[in-house]
Amino acid sequence: MKKNKMKIEVFVPFGLCICEFTPFMKKIGNVTSKFKDSVEVQMKSTNSQEASKYGVQGLCVIVNGTVKFSSDFEEKELEDTISRCSLQAQQNIVK
Repeated sequence: MKKNKMKIEVFVPFGLCICEFTPFMKKIGNVTSKFKDSVEVQMKSTNSQEASKYGVQGLCVIVNGTVKFSSDFEEKELEDTISRCSLQAQQNIVK
């Protein structure tokens, strides 16, 4: 991952039917496509070490290792969080 890209980690339970997480992934795609030059989306299993670290058990999105959204998130919430984290990162670069 490039240093200047924000990490969006998408956690999906292993063996989950695609029909169960397609709407979830569509929401993520709708939002992250607006930030395609500044985010990197990574798919991970809920059985991974990262999932354990974050306490993830089901469909979930982690933004920049700090903000956690469950599967019923609103697109606007995710968009606002990415915008806010991007702005904070830019301010840190200027300092």
